[in-house]
Amino acid sequence: MSLTGSDFWSPGSTVLVTAKRETCFYCGELIEDPAVTWHGATSEIWLHPGCVMDLLLRLSRDVWQLQCSTGRRFGP
Repeated sequence: MSLTGSDFWSPGSTVLVTAKRETCFYCGELIEDPAVTWHGATSEIWLHPGCVMDLLLRLSRDVWQLQCSTGRRFGP
């Protein structure tokens, strides 16, 4: 996970990750810095900070509903 934009990277860094011209994975709108990016095995996703919270809550709810409906616990 990375935070994007110059505010979150050290001045001596040779790499600057920016979200400019990227599209939010959750809402589909264009993103500006600061944003959040996740790089996975096959691609990356870009998110507005607020969309991270919305997605997190909904993913958590989905797993909770799955646990309740199956009686199984997922995780460590």
